Amino acid sequence: MYISGNREAATIEVKTNWAAVPAGGKGALREWECMCGWRLTVLGGRVAEVRWGSGRILARAGHHVVGVDTSPHMLALACEKLATAGPEVAARARLVQGDLRYFDLSELFDLAIVAIKTFAYLITRHDQQRALAAVAAHLRPGGLLVIEVLNPTPDWLSRPAGSVRQDVFGHLPSSASVARTETMVSTDLATQVRVIRSAYETVSDGVVTKHFVEWPFRYTQRFEAEHLLERAGFVVESVQGGYHGEAYTSDSSVLLLVGRRRD
Repeated sequence: MYISGNREAATIEVKTNWAAVPAGGKGALREWECMCGWRLTVLGGRVAEVRWGSGRILARAGHHVVGVDTSPHMLALACEKLATAGPEVAARARLVQGDLRYFDLSELFDLAIVAIKTFAYLITRHDQQRALAAVAAHLRPGGLLVIEVLNPTPDWLSRPAGSVRQDVFGHLPSSASVARTETMVSTDLATQVRVIRSAYETVSDGVVTKHFVEWPFRYTQRFEAEHLLERAGFVVESVQGGYHGEAYTSDSSVLLLVGRRRD
């Protein structure tokens, strides 16, 4: 396994933190692994995972994976996880620091995945179109894209500014506890952008440490998502409301689309 792009990323010390996996957590990651692994038995074996994050899903299942992420810190965490998984798993992974909208891996893949709602970080139509065009350019004719977008359920859309929910709680190997609490700051219905403030609280040996991060998410409606994929050169094969082919409804926890690159 090696990192392309920023070599400094491989030496940054970052603690593995499964307890703080965002937006779906460990269960969702395992569901992605099973679903995409099944598709690879049909398609072949080369995968591009865009916005790799901290190192997800498929290398440990036996597939050859190239992971792309903008963050050297997240790539460093991915390096740590791959090293823990052992040399055979690490040898099947290549990590590249690159922008989701403009990355160039100089090879074609059987399957590209954009997992766990990372597409929502692209908040303009131009950025969304650029990212999908970059993904399409890296797929062989007939290759598949599996993408999960943030599904704006009626309950999610109706949450008022200032509403709070705790969506992550767990313990690190050091026995420290980690909790993430999200506050809804604002929602702009015209631009489909919601601003979230996340508070990460770590308690270790009686010491409480807090970190705050604020970021915008752009939610995407079902037919809007289909249209974006079609404009990028994909034929939409399915729209699902879960990781096992569940029918999509307005209340689905997941909006999952499968698109095939046109020949």
